[in-house]
Amino acid sequence: MIVDIVFGFLGSGKTTFIIRALEKWGTEEKIVVLVNEFGDVGIDGDLLTGRGGDVVEMPSGCICCTLQTDFRSQMLEISRTINPERVIVEPTGVATIAQIRSIVEAQLFEDTIEHINNIFIADATGFMDLYKANRHFVESQVRNARLALLNKCDRVEKRKAMVIQGAILAINPEMTVLMTEFGAVDWAEYQFALSTAPGSGQNAWKKHSNITIITEAGDDTQFPHNESHDSHIHLHENEDALGYESFGRVYDDISFDRGALEDFFQQLTAAQSQMGEIVRAKGVFRIGDKYILMELASTEFSSQPINRSGESKISIIGRGLDRERITAALERCVP
Repeated sequence: MIVDIVFGFLGSGKTTFIIRALEKWGTEEKIVVLVNEFGDVGIDGDLLTGRGGDVVEMPSGCICCTLQTDFRSQMLEISRTINPERVIVEPTGVATIAQIRSIVEAQLFEDTIEHINNIFIADATGFMDLYKANRHFVESQVRNARLALLNKCDRVEKRKAMVIQGAILAINPEMTVLMTEFGAVDWAEYQFALSTAPGSGQNAWKKHSNITIITEAGDDTQFPHNESHDSHIHLHENEDALGYESFGRVYDDISFDRGALEDFFQQLTAAQSQMGEIVRAKGVFRIGDKYILMELASTEFSSQPINRSGESKISIIGRGLDRERITAALERCVP
């Protein structure tokens, strides 16, 4: 089977890309999507269900550290009971690729996995800040890359897109960089780029994996040229400094007011929000007899109608979250 590991920081667009991949391959291949989210309340699994593949969720923990054993067991179970042609792995948004690669490339999968595509997705609005705050982490991710998709080019000036393209190549000159919008790719071009990337070929992942980066143009921050060290930096290791925590709620049989919800999400974007420093927020809400997806990523708010039934739920990730204020604010969104 083929394994696609779709990883990237919180709000980078992993789920959007996976949805497009399912639209492309879901009718042609037997696919399983293994989703691991930060926090107790998962949203992505619901959004991916019914898109053309089986969805397996591993919430509350990170498969590259605390859930390594569970991840290894789950991969073996998927291979044995479902035997898919492709497994798409979506790790939590604070995961690194190094530990996940070590698990997937382990000898016990040698006769099961034909090829691995490590797909790194980044939204450059937050990507540059992430790089400045976690330089070695970002450099390690990019240095392992073999293919890049420069995404969301429609939101930035062309000059800035070229700056980020050059910055990525400065870290890893061996990559090919493809520019895209809304996570959409020309699949023929995409597959050709993967097939011609350094280290590609049958079972070449045992020495070199193919990594795709989806990013968005950012500022003019200079990236260093390729350096010899390749430190493994995982955001959980600095949890005391970064202070990421999650807030999650599930609401049964409750209809929300759309306008009030929009105001709530706008409050989360405020620099001086009294609810904490919000890094990522995502929720699905029942509005009358319809459902809507609302998201906050890199201080940008978006919403769209979705096909869904059942409960409403929300997941918020950040630092210094004031749970009482958040709970009270959400309660005010119920008419």
